[in-house]
Amino acid sequence: MPNKLFAAIGTVCFVLNFWAQSFELRPEAFMLQVLEGHPLAKQANLIPEFAQTYVLKARGGFDPKLNYNLSQKYYGDKLYFSLSDANFKVPTWYGLTLQTGLEQNRGTYLDPQGLTPTNGLWYGGISANLGNGLLIDERRAELQKARVYLKSSQLEQRLALNELLLEAGYAYWDWYSAYHSELILKESLQIGEIRLRAVQRMAELGDRPYIDTVEAAIQYQNRAVALAQQQAKRMATSAFLNRYLWQPDGTPLELSEAAAPIAADTLTTQIPKLLYTGPLDSLILEHPYIGVLGYKLDVLSIEKRYNIEQLKPQIELKYNLLNEPIQYNPLAQFSINDYKWGVSAQMPLLFRKERAALQQTNLQIEQINLERQDRTAQLLAKMQAARAEYVLALEQLEIYKINALNTKLLLNAELNLFDTGESSLFMVNMRESAAFSAALKLIDYQAKCEQLWLKWEFLQASLVR
Repeated sequence: MPNKLFAAIGTVCFVLNFWAQSFELRPEAFMLQVLEGHPLAKQANLIPEFAQTYVLKARGGFDPKLNYNLSQKYYGDKLYFSLSDANFKVPTWYGLTLQTGLEQNRGTYLDPQGLTPTNGLWYGGISANLGNGLLIDERRAELQKARVYLKSSQLEQRLALNELLLEAGYAYWDWYSAYHSELILKESLQIGEIRLRAVQRMAELGDRPYIDTVEAAIQYQNRAVALAQQQAKRMATSAFLNRYLWQPDGTPLELSEAAAPIAADTLTTQIPKLLYTGPLDSLILEHPYIGVLGYKLDVLSIEKRYNIEQLKPQIELKYNLLNEPIQYNPLAQFSINDYKWGVSAQMPLLFRKERAALQQTNLQIEQINLERQDRTAQLLAKMQAARAEYVLALEQLEIYKINALNTKLLLNAELNLFDTGESSLFMVNMRESAAFSAALKLIDYQAKCEQLWLKWEFLQASLVR
């Protein structure tokens, strides 16, 4: 009868009521929680918004401007002059500025060239850069760079979120491994405790030698120590996982004691993930890291065009039509023969500042190209290693599955032999320890394979697309 009790102990899986009542936190739900509430996820979402402000700021260079200038001089109770100029300017994309305004000048000692009709003098026309600033100027360069930065910010956001999910995913699978390992060790301790009591009872009845109680006690004590260590590890992984749990309103969350990761059986029976086995060149060319460097080159290309433009002389042409407004109509009695125009030109003799800026930009372009070559080689090597490592881990996982099954079969066979009196308690303990060790190794490798898959996805920046 006691031997049959041992056999029953070996085949029954003890699961505590506490764990039976737990709720499951699946990895997909956990990752979604991280994306919705974690501060770093929110910070990553601010990257494109911040880039939008650069675009808005650059567009401000093309904002219409309303200006008013008034200058008066009074001396000896006389108005020497009063100069008034109200104008409206509209910058345009192609280096042209449209303007219109009204001058009203008066005074005893006013310069004759500043005289205006009684109703003032309306003017309207354009100013154009014919040399430096014709093809590109600072305003256009800044807007073009801001637009490129906006595109780059989307890739930077993706990279930041992928890095966050990689860290969170590793924490989840560490928790998974610690949690299920604790369950296995709890079951082991439960069986060891029942066996110890049974052996002690049998020894009291004279059916077993007392030395067997020593062996059973040692097994129980070793398993108690292992469980205590595993509980400490599980609590540590739970605490580390808490740093990724936040509510959308920014309130930090703590992992409930009733929370459990995905069931080990679910992970064992799931369909293996499809691994990309084709050439990696296309993946690398589309990688956000390479894309960000490409956008940096685009910005430097704009900067280079602007620097080349600075090597041209500055030539500004201004032309304004003139007319006296009648009854507030600036075009009344309009004549094309009334106008004012001018041209201004200036040019540095050595262009040292401009040539240095162009040379610096060329060097920066060369640096980015070299960095892109190095980053491409790094990504290729890391992807090849991660893919090979994951494939090898899957093969090892299958071996551990078979090993866990075989050690369980050996344990059952040993229990049957023990039931017929053909085996010893030592052999049962040894087979049982091997079975639990194989189960722990299987759990550990399940978590490792999932982490390696996360690494592979991270290297492709595909945890978040």
